[in-house]
Parts: sequence; structure tokens; C-alpha cells
Amino acid sequence: MTASSVVRSYQETRTQRRMDPTRHRFQTKMSLSLTAFALVGLTVLSLCFSSSNSSQQHRQLEDNIFVHDDYSGNSCHDLFTVAPDSREDQCTFARTCNDGAGIWLPFVFCSKRLSPTAVCAMLSPFVILWLILMFRLLGSTAEDYFSPSLEYFSVKAKLPPRFAGVTLLALGNGAADVSATINAVTSDMKNGYQMSLGALTGAAMFVGGVVSAVVILVAGGVPCRGALVRDVLMLFLTMIVIWVHFATGEIGPEAISLFLSLYGIFVLVVLVADAYHRGVVLPRQALQDHESERERQMQAAEEIHELASGSGTNLEIQQPPPPQQQQPAPTALGNVLSALSNYDRTPANEGWGVGADEIGQERPVMLHGARGIIRGDPNERPPLEGDEHGTPYSVLEDAQDRICAEPGPAGGSISYNWPAAFEEGKQEILDHAHQVWDDIAYNGDIHWAEKGMLFCELPFTFLRQVTVPIPCDGYYCRGLVSLSMAVSPIYLGLYLWAEHGVPLFTWEVMFYMGVLWAVAIGMGALVLRYAPAGEGNMALFAATPIALYGFIIGAMWVDAIADHLVNMLDFIGILLRIPGPVIGLTILAWGNSVADLSANVAMARKGLANMAMTACFAGPVFNLLIGLGLGFYSLGAKEGTSSIPVEITGSVRAGFIFVMLNCTAIVGVGVFLCHGRIPKQHGYLALSLYSVYVITSIALEYTKK
Repeated sequence: MTASSVVRSYQETRTQRRMDPTRHRFQTKMSLSLTAFALVGLTVLSLCFSSSNSSQQHRQLEDNIFVHDDYSGNSCHDLFTVAPDSREDQCTFARTCNDGAGIWLPFVFCSKRLSPTAVCAMLSPFVILWLILMFRLLGSTAEDYFSPSLEYFSVKAKLPPRFAGVTLLALGNGAADVSATINAVTSDMKNGYQMSLGALTGAAMFVGGVVSAVVILVAGGVPCRGALVRDVLMLFLTMIVIWVHFATGEIGPEAISLFLSLYGIFVLVVLVADAYHRGVVLPRQALQDHESERERQMQAAEEIHELASGSGTNLEIQQPPPPQQQQPAPTALGNVLSALSNYDRTPANEGWGVGADEIGQERPVMLHGARGIIRGDPNERPPLEGDEHGTPYSVLEDAQDRICAEPGPAGGSISYNWPAAFEEGKQEILDHAHQVWDDIAYNGDIHWAEKGMLFCELPFTFLRQVTVPIPCDGYYCRGLVSLSMAVSPIYLGLYLWAEHGVPLFTWEVMFYMGVLWAVAIGMGALVLRYAPAGEGNMALFAATPIALYGFIIGAMWVDAIADHLVNMLDFIGILLRIPGPVIGLTILAWGNSVADLSANVAMARKGLANMAMTACFAGPVFNLLIGLGLGFYSLGAKEGTSSIPVEITGSVRAGFIFVMLNCTAIVGVGVFLCHGRIPKQHGYLALSLYSVYVITSIALEYTKK
């Protein structure tokens, strides 16, 4: 096959892969809705706290008679209390607060003719558009540049589904939250942990209350099974542990170790339960299914014979009963592990069982790729019991090559020499660029508003595609994988400099970055020369580390976008004079839970409501324990101290109480009142509980001021 035929084959396969208008329409509507919701919420909160903030600023003005040149020791949320009227002090404060990090757009506070409110009003179209774009970028980056590599790595490694869910997938969904928590805790020793703890408890209540309520309403009720009870109780225990340690007044090495080890124990429990299910429960269930199918076939044969003979009394065929195989009785430990597993199939007539028609087939959660539930038809349910792929592990083993590396047409040949490889790679990149442009500019299925957002997102699309290598089906382009491998170290260096303050232009850092860049360029060249073109499959030994590397770079993109979004919302909250804890438990909590809402609702629409429910409670466990553990560890290393003084605000205390109340309600209704099922009506109860939580938290902050 010549180079031109390879390129033609690649062009033919690329034309089959069009942009999904439904997905982009959903992202546009979601970003617009979240932006409007955030702005309205911030405005309402500003009206609630305006009078109390005004009186506090006047009291502070009487004591603040000195002009300072450095406010790095102050929290940015204290701008209007430390420098209420002096424009010069406000400008200095906005540039130097939070250890010199400053506020997003500090020049807003530096105009001598216009007030900060007037300057922000002039910039409001840009700020609103930028906020919408950040919400879109956060969702599209997680879906198109982070999760594909993550799912490829987890599926190819054949990890048990729930174990992958509480490790790699939890890291994927919670990377932004954990990173924002670490950044908030380390950037402001006095108030950073309070805002992050408010955001985490607010997000836990939002996901456990609102998102779970939407899942229950969409599914018309969900089963309350072993894995869900396990995750709910784990979240309850997490809240108790964190509350007890914060109540002592300091967080030290013991508390940090407990936070991290507690999540490790949780992961170990899930791994053991899934491994037991795969090694013991599944073979036992397969034997039961085989016997049941044999009995069903024999019964059907007898009925057919009776119909054929008329009465069935003269020509009765006596068939020997099937041999009964003795099965070992399950042990107490086995019963516990089965209860903790997410895939038990207790018969429905025993009271606690849930039929396949009620929950859909339990299978690995794959949101992206060729068969991902987000990219697929939302009305298409997974195959039920008895279909080709009958168990979650058979799906994991049999369908893995269709998820991220689907066998392609006869165009996946390897280049014959280096010049041909470079020529074909260049043509593949150009064809891919034309495909992206045509999908945006000439796709009649995309609305003009979506096209506008896609054009605004186009520079970031280019930057993400040339820095994040993705060797997965639906994304694979040999030339682009090669180019992104070579360019990604540049983004890695910029990320470390911008987000973590790593000095790039020191000899030591330049040496390591140079070595990394040389290795990346060499790997990219090898991909270009020896990887298949078109839709061909990359070898597993090469694709898996590339997917893992792409996962790391994608996580950095998610972290950077999430951090920028948090800074924007924080800036608007400061400008509107809203207390930091209130911003954390409302706006930041809602913004950080966008991915959970979309993913869990999509799973519920696909018949995976049980998995969506467990994700609503297992995700906050990861965010709380890992985020706070790593955040306080980083703060202690930065400040050179072993213990950090802490205190709990009223709104955070309310968050602890309401999260535990929500967990109690889930278990109480599902286990004791409804005997293994959470009814649809509980969704309205959860929404009401969240509304009471928000009102209570805001009232506590309002009365405190």
C-alpha cells in the first residue's frame, strides 16, 4: 500500500467520524445554565450580606489608619475590611494578598476615576463570556481529553469495575476538586481551609442530595443494595472523622495520616469484595444459570411434546432429572463480601433482590469512547441478562478492544520508511484539522450559539489536542499522537510554573525538562514510524503507557481550568462582598459538581442508576479525605510546621450535620422503611433537605456578621 493510498484510507475513515451535535448542545446549555445560576446566586447572596458588611467596614475603617505596601499575609476576602475606602490600598491589597498571588483581575481595584463596581460593569460582557467558556472547557476537557485515557488504562489493565471506580475514575472525577482544595488550603493559611472545607461539604451535600435526587427521579426509584449502603456509611464515617479532628483545634500528622489511610482502607475493602465476587460468586451464579437454563429447556420440550401428542398421557417421555451438583455453603465472610459487592444478584422474591429489568445490567462505567454511555444514544439501554455479554466482568474482558481501540478498516498499515512516515503524519494532522474546522463551520446540525461557543473554544481545542496524547478509538490519529507526545513537555513546564511556582530557568530544572523533552520527542517519532495509520490498533505495550501519560497531562488541564474557574468565582464573590465560606458552600460547590451531575444523570438514563447512586457518595469520600489530607500536608511542608490551627465555622458545621442527616435518610428509607429500595418520593425529600441546608448555612453566616 502506497503512502497516498494510506492517506486516502485515513481520510475515508475520518469522514465517518462527525461531531456529535447532541453532546455539544448539552455542554452549551449546561454552561449557560450554570453561568446564569452562579451569577443570580452571587447577586442574591450579595444582597443578603450587603448591610452587615457595610457596618463592619466602617468599624474596621476607624482602626485602619496606616497605609501598607504589602498585604501578602492577608486573605483576599478581607479586601473591603482591611482597605475599605483607600483606592491605593485596595490596589496594593488586590495585587499582593494570599501570599502574593493576588486577586483575579486586580487592576479592577486600581482605577482612580472609576469604582471597582463601575470597572467590572464595563468588563461584564467579557467576564460573563469567559465564565461560560470556562464551564464549557471544564466539561469538554474532562470528557474528551481526560476520561478516554483514564478508561483505556483501567480497562486494559482489567481492573475490577468498582475498584477502578474508587481509584482511577474517582481520581478522574475528583481531580479538579482535590486540586482546588490543595490550592485553597496552601494559598491562604487563615481562611483557605475554611473555604475549601465549605466547598467540599457543600459539594458532598449537593451531590449526595441534589444529584442523587435527580438520579432517583430519573430512574423512578433505585435499589438500596450492599455497595450503596457501604458507600453511604463510608461517607457518614468520613464526616465524623473530619469533624472530630477539626473540633480539636489543630490538624497534625496523625490526622493527615488517618485521612489518607482511611481512603486506602476503603479502596482495599472494595478491591477484596470485587475480587471475591469475581473468583467465587460469579462461578456460582454461572452454574446456577446453567442449571436454570437446562431446566427451562427441558420444560419447554415437555410442553411441546404434550401439544404434539394431544393429551400428553400416552406418549409421555420420562427424562432423568438433571444431576444436582453440591455447592459449598457460603461462609460468614463470604456473605459479608457478597453484601459489599456491587454485583450480587439475590433473587427478587427474597425481598432484597433487584431484577435486571429494574436496574439494567451492571457493567463497567464507560462514559466515553465508541460505546460510552455519554456519547451513545441516551435511550439505548445496556444489554440485559442473557444477552451476549451477561456479566460485568465478561463485558470488561470481551468488550475491552471495542472501547478505546476498536479494530479499524484496512487502513491501519505501518509506514515503510521514515520519510513516508513524516509525510503521512503531516497529512493526517492536516486532515484532522480540516475535519475539526468543517465540523464547526459547516455542520448544519449545530446551532449558531453552539458554533459561536465552539469558535471561542477553538484555540483551547488546538492547544489541548497538540498537548494531550490519546490512543483511543474515536480520538486516535497517529500524527496527532506523535505531535502531542513531542509538544506536551512544553505545557508540562508552563503548568508547573504557573500553578505551582516551579522556577523553570534554573539549571537543574532545565536539565530535567530537557531530558523529558528529548525522551518525548523520541517516543513521538517512534509512534509516527511504527504505529498504524488510520483506524488501526496500536500495540498494547505502547498504547497503555501513552494513555497513562495522556491521563496525567489531561489531569493538569483539568486542574488549571478548575483553578482558573475558582479564581473567577472567588473574584466575583469578593467584589460583591460575600464571605468566603458562603462562596465555598454554594457557588464553588455547585461549579465543582457539574461533572458529577452530567455523568450520573447520563448513567441513570442508561439504566445504571445503582452505579450512579454509589458514585454520588463514593466521590465525596475521595474528595474530602484525599483533598484535605494532601492539602494540609502541603500547607505544613510550605509553612514548616507539623500542626496547623483550625476552627469550624457555623456553615461548615451545618454541612457536617446535613450530610450525615442525608446519609441517615438514605439508609433509613432504603433499608428499614422500603426494604431494599429507595422510592421515587425520596428524591423530593432529598431536594427539600438540601434547600433547608443552604438556607441554614447562609443564615448562620448572616447572623455571624
